[in-house]
Amino acid sequence: MEMEELVQETKVYNCVECGECTANCPIAWFEKDYSPRLIAKKALEGVIEPREEKIWSCMSCHLCSDRCPSGVDYPCYFWGLRAEALQAGIEEDAYVRELEELFLSGDWDEDIGICREIVGGKTTVEGQDGGIVTSLLIAGLQKGLFERAIVVRKKAGFGAQAIVTENVEEILEARGSKYQFSPTIERLEEAIIEGGKRRTAIVALPCSIYGIRRIQRFYPDADLYAIGLFCFEVFYYDLLKRMVSELLGIDLEDADKLDVKQGKFVVHIGGEQPACEVKELEAAFCCCDHRIGDMQIV
Repeated sequence: MEMEELVQETKVYNCVECGECTANCPIAWFEKDYSPRLIAKKALEGVIEPREEKIWSCMSCHLCSDRCPSGVDYPCYFWGLRAEALQAGIEEDAYVRELEELFLSGDWDEDIGICREIVGGKTTVEGQDGGIVTSLLIAGLQKGLFERAIVVRKKAGFGAQAIVTENVEEILEARGSKYQFSPTIERLEEAIIEGGKRRTAIVALPCSIYGIRRIQRFYPDADLYAIGLFCFEVFYYDLLKRMVSELLGIDLEDADKLDVKQGKFVVHIGGEQPACEVKELEAAFCCCDHRIGDMQIV
């Protein structure tokens, strides 16, 4: 996507500099020199720069775009700039290395970063792709490794909602891939501020783990266990629902299950499995944050 097209698609030119985005940004609460508004302002001034280092601070929680009165999609704009930066060979590798060294221990691998051990596993818990994450959370609660977990469960249709739970049944209800962004950071703030130093596991996409690590620096006493999911495609729900309707003639609200397999987006519905090419759908542009979870599941 061309940079000018990216600006148009994400409605950056609609920005009225009200500051609502920055006021609601959890990263801006801690990094005082970070502001979604100021990055958008540069675009308004004709400067669309993928070398802007602050584009790597966004963790795609969508609190800014959800509250923007002008409908600007800041996370999508930043992801577009990141994609352009990666294509130009620009990557915020130094800061990722800093986070790895701060939170992880083990041997360095060029492809996956700091790694202590690679293991395979099986479980009797039924899940989207083996149920390993669900089994880890249940075992961790039962063995006292942590006292609660932040997970994402389905709400109406295939919408997603992040919750804090101490309940095995709620963890089981959260099984399955959602393939969409969910603002886990809101629940994390609730867990840290309201729950004090209680041990907490959080399951999140790499971009959210990246943001969680940034915030964790400001809460060094927070006892968090971050389980990162290797992310191959993630979508905006309303946009995904519309595209699936246009391409497959299906209401996503009626689907039984969603799957991404071998480049296909598969909808399980009424015993049938209609599918389209993933490349026909509009998803996140790139991912370069997969290295900094305590555990990465693939």
